[in-house]
Amino acid sequence: MKIVFLICSLIFTISVFGQEVQQNKDSIAKSLTPIEGKAIVYIVRPTGFGFLIRMKLYCDSIFIGSTMAQNYVYLAVDSGKHIFISKSENKSKLELLVEPGKIYYLKQQVKMGFLYAETSLKLLDEAEGKKYLNKCTLSSDNSFIQ
Repeated sequence: MKIVFLICSLIFTISVFGQEVQQNKDSIAKSLTPIEGKAIVYIVRPTGFGFLIRMKLYCDSIFIGSTMAQNYVYLAVDSGKHIFISKSENKSKLELLVEPGKIYYLKQQVKMGFLYAETSLKLLDEAEGKKYLNKCTLSSDNSFIQ
């Protein structure tokens, strides 16, 4: 009985520690400022629609992570033109010319598709972007920056 209690306690402790680490990452990620010569791009998925569907995100054909309901990913990019892609049943592209020192917000929209959820990307203004970012949590699959 003591062994079962110890195992359960260990699992609980690891779980709580993992949640705290993720919350710290989320808090830090939401308060970033761009480093010299770079811009930050947040891609938010603020809706609960299609909550179980994981949607993949790419920047310039490089996988940057995926989102589920109320998640976001972020990355720092060099100034210049970048192509962001969201993949689900369909593929949506958004070309964005970024300037150094700025923060950009893209919304990953979700719509009902034929068999699966469809996606699109939309550029948001700063106020709307911050509002949606605060509703979301950092995706555990933000593979570009961990």
